[in-house]
Amino acid sequence: MKCKQRFADIVKMAPHSKSFRRRNGYTIIELLVVTAVISILIALALPAVQSARNSARQLQCLNNMRNAGLGIIQATDTASRFPACGYYGDGTPGTVGSFRSWVVEILPFIDQSNLYNQWDFDKHYLDPVNAPLAETYIPVLTCADDISVVPGQGNLSYVVNSGVGFSALIGGIHDCPIGPRSGKLDLNGNGITCNHSTNGDGTPSDRELFFQMGLFFNETWKGETRAKRHHTMAGLTDGASNTLLISENIRTGYNPARSQSNWASPNPYLTSFYIGYPCLNGTCSEGNVDYNLANSGTSAINGGLDQPEGSSPFPSSLHKGGVNAGYCDGHFQFLSENIDGKVYAALMSPQGQALDGTPLEQ
Repeated sequence: MKCKQRFADIVKMAPHSKSFRRRNGYTIIELLVVTAVISILIALALPAVQSARNSARQLQCLNNMRNAGLGIIQATDTASRFPACGYYGDGTPGTVGSFRSWVVEILPFIDQSNLYNQWDFDKHYLDPVNAPLAETYIPVLTCADDISVVPGQGNLSYVVNSGVGFSALIGGIHDCPIGPRSGKLDLNGNGITCNHSTNGDGTPSDRELFFQMGLFFNETWKGETRAKRHHTMAGLTDGASNTLLISENIRTGYNPARSQSNWASPNPYLTSFYIGYPCLNGTCSEGNVDYNLANSGTSAINGGLDQPEGSSPFPSSLHKGGVNAGYCDGHFQFLSENIDGKVYAALMSPQGQALDGTPLEQ
């Protein structure tokens, strides 16, 4: 009897319904829930990862610019003057042509003394002696976010502050200030362009105002020095910390369609960045100056991102909201693309206070 009773108890304790069967997998509902949760986590993580990568590239770009900018400052200290943004011949026999850009001047200060020592300064950058050197890829001259960089070529992502424009030989007149979008500049508003002297009324000449509104200029190298102007550190009367030195431009540097475009080219569309022309109707007379135009349209910061390579000499980058920029005191920071035009023009001018009392007063 005891055995029978024990067997009956065991039978009662044994699982005998479907609810007690051991499961060996997941239901479809559970799999869908898990998949959905994983998808949500991935969707949340990807933007964070992408943002971290963008930040890392922007920081690397800023560090490269810092090295290039400090190279300019060291070259300036050594020569007791800022380098020219580009050197050209003056047009007399035997001097015609493009010699070099500001980059060549700073090569010893960015660990490229070997290239600098091989450079023949009396020959053009396209001369067989210099051309192979100018095709050298120098990592510190490029931004990690510059999608136009071509591996193994003489790329350049950084440009220097040249104010409202550059000078050129126009209509037989040497050293004529012109704007990259506006043509000949009438900065003193007297209706005469390319002028050196004024009517004797004390009004500054176009060339004097041109000098006060920019930091780097193209100069003549050989022959008669028809265009020779430069600033010194002591001449930055607005203060080194208030004067822009260098910025980004992803629309400059090496261009596969024009093999002669590289970091050694003195082409003012490849060496420099400018503000938009602030003078209505091309004349800077009283009531005709609007500094809001300095950062507007295709001349604005990041306004030329869709322009062809080498045709938009204004700051640009693929960093969201602005560009990296450096100042003459050696500090570097992010510059908003929405900066007020008046403030932007003042940062470009190393001697903006000298404009007080003129229509171009900032």
